[in-house]
Amino acid sequence: MNLILFRYILKQFALIFFATLFILTAVIMLFDVIELLREASKHEGVAFFDVGVLALLKSPQMIHIILPFVTLIAGLVFLFKFSRSSELIVMRAVGLSVWNFILPLIMFITIVGVFDVTVFNPIAALTAKRFERLEERLGMTRSTPFSWSEEGFWLRDIRPKEVLVIRASRVRQDKQDVLLDNVSVFELDNQDNFKRQSEAELGTLQGGMLTLNNAFVIDSESETGRTVGRLLFNTGLNLDRILEKFDEPQTMSFWRFPYFIRFLKESGFASQAHEMYWHELIAFPATLVAMILISTVFALPPTSRQGKVLLRVLLAILSGFTLYFLSRVTNVLGQSGSLPMFLAAWGPALIVIPLCLSALLHLEDG
Repeated sequence: MNLILFRYILKQFALIFFATLFILTAVIMLFDVIELLREASKHEGVAFFDVGVLALLKSPQMIHIILPFVTLIAGLVFLFKFSRSSELIVMRAVGLSVWNFILPLIMFITIVGVFDVTVFNPIAALTAKRFERLEERLGMTRSTPFSWSEEGFWLRDIRPKEVLVIRASRVRQDKQDVLLDNVSVFELDNQDNFKRQSEAELGTLQGGMLTLNNAFVIDSESETGRTVGRLLFNTGLNLDRILEKFDEPQTMSFWRFPYFIRFLKESGFASQAHEMYWHELIAFPATLVAMILISTVFALPPTSRQGKVLLRVLLAILSGFTLYFLSRVTNVLGQSGSLPMFLAAWGPALIVIPLCLSALLHLEDG
């Protein structure tokens, strides 16, 4: 294909793609603002500015969700626009096949998919965490007690007269108990002033009670510490509250998934949801390519009848939602172990792409 024509097709599709992305994002953000305003009305001290910030922080995660549908709609608009302006007909008349003018689209959307997973996803994960923190600060949701990094596992328990901050180098699940290795407990007052620090090689979190055996205790008034044979802390933390945080893989950066999944497995926690989401992120560019091919199949056949055009648009959108629904079904099957996670993540795209290629071969060559 001529390089000038390649760049022209690429430029036109990119403009349509980003315009579609902007419009859909603006519409969804409007509904998000309305929903957040409704939620904010139940809490005192939440200003409209805070609601706007919440909507902006939520938008990157939402962009990732709608990107396949943006791709589908942009593909339809691009191909119908080229057909209506007869540019597509002229290209085919000079000997260009369907593969020539969809190649720039596939290359562009593949780059977008890789960029979304490797660069935009970490940004979206960061804004999602800040969204949660701002919601907690505004009192619109209860605080999440869990934080994790490669250096350790952190728990925070806000109590009426003090705050407990718990750090452990390793965490393990033993039935309904949580075992913490090399645990440190920091007791702070309501103004986050240090009161006491307790350290032990092993701690047990059971039924809202944290137990440290042979704990070394240092308080704010003494320069030397002392050893306590058994130390108990009443806390609102339990296994269920910790597991709540594990159910949110959307707040995890793509690059941190391998480490966090390994941490979950070593700790005895369920890792299927995070593993499945990670595989879906890897397969995401293929999903976008499938959407482009769907739009090409339904927008390619030339026709001047308005009814036929509307029918093809509806069928294309229905096919896109079918692909999305199929991916949700395989997601559940992958998490349950009924399907290998690799197959569950790649399966929908690997089914749709060959079907679309076969349809295009039929339309192109008869």
